[in-house]
Amino acid sequence: MMKKTSFWRLLGFMGAILLLLTACGKQGSAAKSSSSAPVKITYWHRMTGTYDKSLNKLITKFNNSQKKYKVVATSQGSYNALQQKIMAAGKSKTLPTMAQSPYTNIGDYVKNQLLLPFDSEMLNGSNKLSNRQLKDIYPSFLAAGKYDGKYYGLPFSVSTSVLFYNKKLMSQYNISMPKTWADFAADQDKLKGTDINAIELDQSYDVALEGMAYGAGSQLITPKLKANLNAPKTLAAVNQILDLRKSGALKTAGEDQYFSVPFANGKAVFGIGSSATVPVLLQQAPKSLDWGTAVIPEYEGKRSNPLNGNYNVLFKGASKAQQAGAWAFQKFLLKSENAAQWAKASGYVPVTKSASNSATFKAYLEKNTQYKAAVSAVSQSFASTVFAGYTDYRNDLMSTVDSTLTKNVSGETAFDNLQKQTDKILEENK
Repeated sequence: MMKKTSFWRLLGFMGAILLLLTACGKQGSAAKSSSSAPVKITYWHRMTGTYDKSLNKLITKFNNSQKKYKVVATSQGSYNALQQKIMAAGKSKTLPTMAQSPYTNIGDYVKNQLLLPFDSEMLNGSNKLSNRQLKDIYPSFLAAGKYDGKYYGLPFSVSTSVLFYNKKLMSQYNISMPKTWADFAADQDKLKGTDINAIELDQSYDVALEGMAYGAGSQLITPKLKANLNAPKTLAAVNQILDLRKSGALKTAGEDQYFSVPFANGKAVFGIGSSATVPVLLQQAPKSLDWGTAVIPEYEGKRSNPLNGNYNVLFKGASKAQQAGAWAFQKFLLKSENAAQWAKASGYVPVTKSASNSATFKAYLEKNTQYKAAVSAVSQSFASTVFAGYTDYRNDLMSTVDSTLTKNVSGETAFDNLQKQTDKILEENK
């Protein structure tokens, strides 16, 4: 009896061991399966409509090109919504792996300890850029994302400012292509008795002013963080704009915010705005509108073009694997064929020389001539100075511009006040 009981106990014990080994095998298989799953790269952006669809095509292309990483994108709908979501996620420690952002936000993000630089992967990793690849990125585009000696932002959707012109109105009123800003006053003389303006700007003239001041040798905020907001050359540019507006030659957009609405309706011969407006006009302007683009006129003998658009940034909290994946995706976007694909789909400027010079993009420009000026303007482009406190400065700048337009505050008074406000911001953020 003792032998029989021992036998059944031994059999049960062996069964238990077998079950345990089977379970361990399943767990090992599950662990192996889990470890082979692609690393998830969460990506927040502000693209909507056709821009969103075009971006998702690139993301799908990247995800299908390899098995290590999977980019999962979410549109936040607008720059403001994206900015608010990022700041809230920074406080709650729920940031994505990476996101789009205006490069001018980088200083404030770094101050709030939200960002990681791309340097470790971009310059030193096994997947780093070669010297040739690094030099392929337009210098001004690359410089815009560099802050405190590190690359916290890398270009993706970059735009230049261009001059839009209505061919029919130019011919009808015998108006030539303007060479300087002063030419707009003479153009308006030919438009007397009409409700047409020589030049239309967006609701704020801040971008135009920054380009004019830079060209005159009075950069609004220098790399050494000196503000030139009430410097004589800056005020001369402010007064040039305000004088043109007072004479009726220049008009700023109303509730529509952008020059493109009155321009499309034939209420302005010229308009100055972002090259990203080109696809908007192509899609929304009346088919009868015969228009083109050119580089912006000279001011003080120079054409200077402040960069706009958004860059990709990498957030703290990303694991080493996610950092590598974010960089792999960014490097993928920098490839000539992908940079050209995005430029054609979005209207933004290709971020690399090789993309601009590629046969496919050149062929595209021949069929879509309205995009040529945006690429030509790259050689005149420059990055705004990035610094901690830029968001506060930007808000004050917009309020200052608005006060000269809606409250008739003189340029001298408005920009003297802005100088004081900005000096204080720069001092507080040293």
